[in-house]
Amino acid sequence: MKTLTTTPTKIITALPLLLLMATPLAHANDTQPADWTGNVSGYLGVKSLDGDDWQELDSHTSIGVTTDFKQSSWPISIAFDLIATGDVHESGALEDIGYTVENHIGVRKIFKTSSSFMPYIGGGVAIVHTGIENKGPSKNVKEDDSTVGSWVGAGTYLQINQNINLGLDIRYSKAEATLFNTNREVGGLHAGVTAGYHW
Repeated sequence: MKTLTTTPTKIITALPLLLLMATPLAHANDTQPADWTGNVSGYLGVKSLDGDDWQELDSHTSIGVTTDFKQSSWPISIAFDLIATGDVHESGALEDIGYTVENHIGVRKIFKTSSSFMPYIGGGVAIVHTGIENKGPSKNVKEDDSTVGSWVGAGTYLQINQNINLGLDIRYSKAEATLFNTNREVGGLHAGVTAGYHW
């Protein structure tokens, strides 16, 4: 499938703007009749993919936004996360580029403790857009695909004050896509740090 045209560069460029837009919206929820609580954070990390499927492109840097929200009476939060990853391998005049854009939708259980740490677990559906591009002096070929899979994860928030969080996040996603007539595992092991706003 090649129905999606969004590139990793456009996603990465838009992420800071999305985070800035989400923060005032989150703060506005404080004044709503419903007692809402949640978190919106920037994400920076790495993703490890299957070496057999991705070879020299199996170690990606990643950037994204993680969000979760719930009413205070709910036992779990709704999670919406967006993580864009990519890697570049150069060999002489040849350049290979691989990327994934993962939208993780699901639930997150945040455990309140007596300290400022709030560990969590979560999981759900992963919607993945992925692609590989091969650049050279005489040719430039690329192919992309979209697929649906799953994700599970765990981590913790560290409350710096009433509204600011730092955190650690580890998750694993699983999905398969077809690139250049080869079925490839496009999910992988994610590990990153987060910083954001709590309301």
